[in-house]
Amino acid sequence: MRLTAKKLSELTGVPAANIRKWRERYSILDPQRGDNGYLYYTSEDYRVVLGINRLLADGKKLAGIMHLGRGKLLEIAPQVNYTTEQMQFLEKVIEGNFSVFSQQYDEYLQTHSVESLVQKKVHPQTVLVGQAWESGFITVATEHAFTRWVMGYLSQLALRFTRKKGGDRLFVAFPGDAHELGAMMHFVLMSAEGLGGKFCGALPFDRLFEELNHGDYEEVHVSATIPKSREEIDKFVSAVHKKFPHIKVKIGGSGAKTAGSK
Repeated sequence: MRLTAKKLSELTGVPAANIRKWRERYSILDPQRGDNGYLYYTSEDYRVVLGINRLLADGKKLAGIMHLGRGKLLEIAPQVNYTTEQMQFLEKVIEGNFSVFSQQYDEYLQTHSVESLVQKKVHPQTVLVGQAWESGFITVATEHAFTRWVMGYLSQLALRFTRKKGGDRLFVAFPGDAHELGAMMHFVLMSAEGLGGKFCGALPFDRLFEELNHGDYEEVHVSATIPKSREEIDKFVSAVHKKFPHIKVKIGGSGAKTAGSK
C-alpha cells in the first residue's frame, strides 16, 4: 500500500500536519520515498496511525503514546488476521483503487455467469469490507466509498440485459433498512435472467406506496439486511396487500432468514 500524507489523512481523519509531525518529531512512521521523490506511507504506517488515533480518543496523552513505540502501537491497532489475498484486496479498497476491481469483474464475467460473480466475488468481498470496518481496520468513509462503487458497477451491469416480456417488478430494501446492496445484488441477478424491473433501493413506507400506486407493478422484491421478525414481515406484507392485493410480495436477504422468507 502506498499512501501520500494527504491520502492517509483522508482515510484516518488525522490532519496531514499531525502525520508529518509524528514522523519528523517521533520517528514513529516509516514512509518510503518513491522514484518521484514523494514519501509514501505503508499499510503498517496506516495501522500505526489508527492505533494512535484510538489511544487519543481514549484520552491518552500524545507523549505517552509515542513512548510506546511503533511495535506496541501495531499491537494496539486493529488486528489484521487476513490472508495475503484478502489483505491485498483491502489495501486496494483503502487506496480507493476501484478501477482494478472493475477490470477484474469484467474479466471474470468473460468466463463466468453473473450469478457466479455475485456469489463468489461481490458478496464475499462486501462482507469482508464490512468486517474490516467493524474491527476498525477501515473507516466508515472507506466502507461507504466501496459500497457506492459496487452499487454503481452492478447498476451498470444490469443495463446490459434485455428484459423479457412480463409484469413489472419493483426492487427495494425493506423500509427502514438503509442497506441497499443486497437489493441491488438481487436486482442484477434477476436482470441477468431477463426478469429485471425498476430498482428504487431504500424507500420509506409512504414513498414505497406512492411508487406502487404510480407504477403498474405485479411484483415487489424486498431485501432485508437488518434482521426482521416474522411479525414485522407479516405486518409489512399485510400492509402492501391491503392497498395492492394484486401485487406479489417477495422478501429475501440475510435479515429475513431467521424469520423465513416468502
